[in-house]
Amino acid sequence: MAVIVVERIKQPIRDLTSNQKWAILIGTGLALFPIHNVWLTDITSIKGQATLFLPAIGGVIWILGTLFYLLNNWHKLDLGNKKIYIPLLVIAVSIGISGLINGTAVVDKVAPLFMGAILFASYLVARKLGSSIFWMLIPFVIVGAVVTIVSGILSPGVSNGGMITNYCASAGFLIFGAVVNQGRWQWALVIIALISIFFIGAVESVFILGVLGITILARRDFGKRFYIILGTTIGIIGLWATLGYLTSLYSANPNLLTLHQIIIGQLPLNRETTELLLTGRGEIIWQSLQDIRLFGHGYFLGTVGGFNVHNIPLIIMYQVGVLAALAWLFVTIYCVVKTRLKYAWIAVMAMCVFDHYLWTQFGALWWVLIGVSSTSILKNDYIFRRTQ
Repeated sequence: MAVIVVERIKQPIRDLTSNQKWAILIGTGLALFPIHNVWLTDITSIKGQATLFLPAIGGVIWILGTLFYLLNNWHKLDLGNKKIYIPLLVIAVSIGISGLINGTAVVDKVAPLFMGAILFASYLVARKLGSSIFWMLIPFVIVGAVVTIVSGILSPGVSNGGMITNYCASAGFLIFGAVVNQGRWQWALVIIALISIFFIGAVESVFILGVLGITILARRDFGKRFYIILGTTIGIIGLWATLGYLTSLYSANPNLLTLHQIIIGQLPLNRETTELLLTGRGEIIWQSLQDIRLFGHGYFLGTVGGFNVHNIPLIIMYQVGVLAALAWLFVTIYCVVKTRLKYAWIAVMAMCVFDHYLWTQFGALWWVLIGVSSTSILKNDYIFRRTQ
C-alpha cells in the first residue's frame, strides 16, 4: 500500500515538463524571498544570530535556480521586445553603477552590479518559464491568509501582517499572489486573499483594492462569483462594525481620522494635515527630491540608511537615479497598456503610489511579471466572467 501511495505522488511530478520543474524551484525562492517574519526569526535565533531567515533562504533558491537554468538553457533565451528589454537594461546598469559610485567596501561596489544582472536574468528566465513560475505563490498566499485570519479573530481590532511582519507588505503579497495566478479557481484564491486582507487593517490595501474594484467595474468583469465575493466582504465588514472592531482595526494610523476631519471641515488642508494623511511620508519624499543624482545614492534591497521613500519611482530615483526611475515607469505603463495581465499591472501601479516593497522586498517579482506578461497567450485575464 505504501508503495502505491508513493508511486501516485511521484506520477504528477513525472508528468511535469522540465520548464515546470524549474518554475517550481525558482518560484519557491521568489515566494520565500519577501517573507520576513520577526517572530519566526527571533524564536530560531541562537545568541542573537538568526538561523532561519526566510528571505535569505528564498534568495539563495531564486538566484541559484536562475543561474543554473541560464547555464542549461542559455541557447533558448531571447531578449524580447526592445521597448521592454532596453529600459530594463537601463535599470540593471544603473543599479550596478550606483554601487560602483557610492559603495565604500569592495562588496558594496560589486554586489549591486551582481543584483542588477540577476534581476535582468530573472526577466529572461520568466519569458521561458511562463505563468507556472507563480504557482508557488498560491500555497504561501493560502498559508498567509489563514495565519492573518486566525490572528485577526484572536486579536480583533488589532492590525497585523500575519506571515509577513510588515502589514502593508503582507497585504501587497496576498494581492499580488491572487491576481497573477489565472485559472479556474482564481476566484476562490481572490476571496481567501480578500478576507485575510480585511483582517490585516492596512489602509494602503483599501486604496489598492479600490483601484482594482474600479477596474472590475470599468471592464464589466461580473458573474455570480463576483457577487459571492462582494456579499462575503460586505458581511464581514458589517459583522466587525457591529462588534465594534472595525474602527480600531483601521485607525492604527491617524490618516483616516484626519481625512474625515478635513472632509467635514474640522481641520484645514495644509502641510501639517497632509503629513498626517501620508503618515509622515511626505517630508521624506520632499527631502529625497532635494538631492537628485544621475545614478542615485546607492542601491539597497531595503532602504538607504533607513530613508524610507514610500513611492517606487521616487525611491528608484533616490537609490539609482533619474534614468532608472523613468525606465521603470515606462515599462510599467507599457505593460499595463500592451499586455493581457491587466489586473496584475494595475495592482502594481496602485502598489507603487504609497509604498516601496515592489522595488525592495518584492523587487524580483516585478521583473518576473514582465517576463510572464510579455509572453502570455491569454485572450484576457478576467476573473469573474471567463471567455478565454
